[in-house]
Amino acid sequence: MKQTVMYQITETSPFMMSFVIITKEDNVIIVDGGRAEDMDLLKQYVGGRHISAWILTHAHGDHISGFVAEFQKNGGADFDIEKIYYNFPPFEIIHNHDVYNYDYFKSELLGILPAFNEVLPLFEDKVHITQQGESVYIDEVRIDFLYAYHSYLTNNLMNDSSLVFKLSTPEKSVLFLGDLGPEGGDVLYRESRHLLKADMVQMAHHGHMNCGMEVYAAIAPEICLWCCPDWLYNEPEIPHYQADYDEARRVRRDRMYGTSMTRKWMEQLGAKKHYVTKDGTNKIIL
Repeated sequence: MKQTVMYQITETSPFMMSFVIITKEDNVIIVDGGRAEDMDLLKQYVGGRHISAWILTHAHGDHISGFVAEFQKNGGADFDIEKIYYNFPPFEIIHNHDVYNYDYFKSELLGILPAFNEVLPLFEDKVHITQQGESVYIDEVRIDFLYAYHSYLTNNLMNDSSLVFKLSTPEKSVLFLGDLGPEGGDVLYRESRHLLKADMVQMAHHGHMNCGMEVYAAIAPEICLWCCPDWLYNEPEIPHYQADYDEARRVRRDRMYGTSMTRKWMEQLGAKKHYVTKDGTNKIIL
């Protein structure tokens, strides 16, 4: 009997995120993919199959620079891609000088997004700019997009632009949170908390500096998916870069904690199993 299989791919580059889902009809859904050095491992799991959907959660290099590198190299010729789903902030907002902490805001837009926009003409005919509330059906898999870019969330621009979606089969469901931070998590909870329940959750922003416990309580997962090397999975509640509370509050990072805090939340919420990329690639039956 054929099964839907998800691979949570271990990192070749630090704390990247990459998932490959293979449907019962042998089609593929990719989530992010990581950096250029992660592409060879990704290709092993894709195995030359048709990619029905490549979902790019947000424009950070540890998530999508590998995708960009493939199109820079040979126009993506190593992949058979049908559709590419994303919703990134438009680069033109770089001229909005009224945002808080403009230098950080500008650095976010000058990260991987210019390189992505440069190769965009090579795959523009495959692009679907994904909106909150849309659903996609791929064989036995349903994908419900529960959150997309909100233009007023600028303090943590790229992380809070992450696509949040629930991937469901007749047997299991997985909620992907991308790199959603506290403010984005507030909006997700306010707008879509009644839709969040899932069997598994991809821990937002690798499990640290992420959305609040109320979001995870609404999901109530049995299984947690952590994209973390060992040092990050065991990060203290207050990492060294958050030790100065006055500074964290000044730059609006005072609600961001290390993975140890998130792990305590999940223990309190009764999560039963944790898949962590530090332990290798995980094969999960959906």
